[in-house]
Formats: sequence, C-alpha cells, structure tokens
Amino acid sequence: MTVLETASALALASSLAAQADLGGESREFRYLMGTSVQIAAFGGDEASRKAAIGEAFGAIQEVDRLMSNYRADSELMQLNARASREPVTVGDPLFAVIAAAQEVSLRSGGAFDITVGPLVRLWGFHDKKPHIPDAAELQAVRPLISYRNLILDAAQHTIRFGRPGVEIDLGGIAKGFAVELAGGVMRRHGLSAFIDAGGNQYMVGRPNGKQSWTLGIKDPEAPEHLLGKIEVDEGSVSTSAQGSSFLIANGRKYGHILDPRTLEPAADRLSVTVVSQDATLGDALSKVGFLLGPTKGLAVIESFPGASAVIFFRNSKGELDLICSKALIPRLKRATQQP
Repeated sequence: MTVLETASALALASSLAAQADLGGESREFRYLMGTSVQIAAFGGDEASRKAAIGEAFGAIQEVDRLMSNYRADSELMQLNARASREPVTVGDPLFAVIAAAQEVSLRSGGAFDITVGPLVRLWGFHDKKPHIPDAAELQAVRPLISYRNLILDAAQHTIRFGRPGVEIDLGGIAKGFAVELAGGVMRRHGLSAFIDAGGNQYMVGRPNGKQSWTLGIKDPEAPEHLLGKIEVDEGSVSTSAQGSSFLIANGRKYGHILDPRTLEPAADRLSVTVVSQDATLGDALSKVGFLLGPTKGLAVIESFPGASAVIFFRNSKGELDLICSKALIPRLKRATQQP
C-alpha cells in the first residue's frame, strides 16, 4: 500500500509459468502477515531476481514486525498498550498507515474503522474461537469502536486514544502497505514483478510478452469459477469478499469483515475489487465497498483520485449483477457463464 485478513479473491488469469518461456522468471512463496504471500520476478538474471525477492520479503516482514497485533513486541501493540494514558510517538510507516485509515474512515462515515480491535476479539476472530456476543457485550464495546477515538498529531508524530480500552487492528489495511513496499523494492532492482498477499496484489512493470496484467476475479461462492477478468497496468488491486475467511458458530457462517457501525459481521455482498496506484488506500477501500454496498461504496471509492472498482453483488432478485467504474469498463471481461 502507499500513503493484513481477507481471503484472496484474485488470481492471475493466465499462467505465469507459461509466461516464463518468454523470459527469465523466479517465484517464491512464504507465509507472512497471516496469509500466503507470493512474489514473482521477471527480467534480469536468476541471481538478481532471487536477491530482489529476498529483499522484498524482508520489507513485508518489517511491516509485520511493526503492525502485527499478534506480536507483543510490535510497534502497534506498544501503541495499543500506552496510548490511552499518553501520546505515543510512532515511526513514519505506522503513522502513515493510521493517517490513511483515518482519511478513509472520515470519507466513508465510519464504515471503515481501525478501532475494531475489541470487536475482532469479542467475536473470536483474533484467536479463531467463535463467540456470538450478546447485547450487553456489544453495548460494552460500542464506545470503543470509533475512529474519533484516535487523536493524531502530525507535527509531533504522536497518536493518543480518547478513552481506555481502544485497540487498533490494521488487518484491513496493512497488507496493502506491505505489497507496495515490496513492489518498490522490485522496481528499484529494475525488474517486473507480481506480488500477491491474500487479496492484495501489486504489479510492477509488465508481464513477459504482454502489455498489461490479466487478473481473474474469483467467485467467492464458487472459487473454482471466475466472475470475470480485468486488465490492469502497474499498480495495486485489492479484493474483499466473504468467501473463504469465516467462523462457524451454532451452525451459522460468519464472515470476517465486521461492520463497525452495527458491531456485527457485514451482511453478504459478493466481491469488491479496487484498482488503485495507492495500495494502502486500495486495501481499505475494498472494505468500504463491501460494507456500504455497490452504489454508496463505489461513490466513496471514486472520491479518491485514481481509484476505481468492480463490485459484483446479488440484486433484489438474487441474480448476479455488477457495478463498475467507467475507467474499468473497457478493461473488464465478464465471465460468459454466470453461476
């Protein structure tokens, strides 16, 4: 992202392995930020590609070290522990990501909100132990869930919480930041690259033998099917969908995208894909589209310069429908057979 858990709803529509015949390619997978991360590099020689991939993974690991809420020693967790008592000075990366999140929260009317930490824990998404909160439990955390509880001082680079118990969770925005940092590494090495971190992709340069990248938008209701394909240039693509990340309690499936306004998992939408040069914003905006729905969501997304989206959803008749930014219409090819 510029200024990490959704399941990836995007995949390369054409095989990178086939492209390798047209030029040098190296690829590596690692498990980071709670998801499988792939970095594929094109061009140069094998040694330079592998060196760049190693450095790019190092950049993602650094984001995890700073922004993970699963590591007690992360800068984020230190902020969560202290900021209700005093302003806490944070480094440039963390401040930039939180500032970007606040801007998205403001424009979306709080539909996107990184203060959902207590809510994530309450529903059991943090430790993967499902819990259906009762009304009293939800009422207890309600005052904590608001981006207005965060006080940022850009001059001093400090962040303070407006009340005790506030907890930031960057799961909806940090992976975007990480893939863009990794992309910057690949660009500095003069290589084309494809970085994929669980729903967040970043493309550098061009794929071997092609003018643009072809990405398939998977159907979260039937992952073996594609809803469509989209042609994109260098930059980021982020998708939010409820398909593969969820908890099951009392025989019911609960998606992982929590609505900070209702304090419950968001009502089902199908798939929101955001294309943006700013991967941090793109990551957050894909949640906005999911939470606000097609029309309102697209309006907020398009209020950010250079951001556009494709939103697949079920209409009132239960039929598969879509809404798409004008800039993407000529670049989108809908699947011929719809589920």
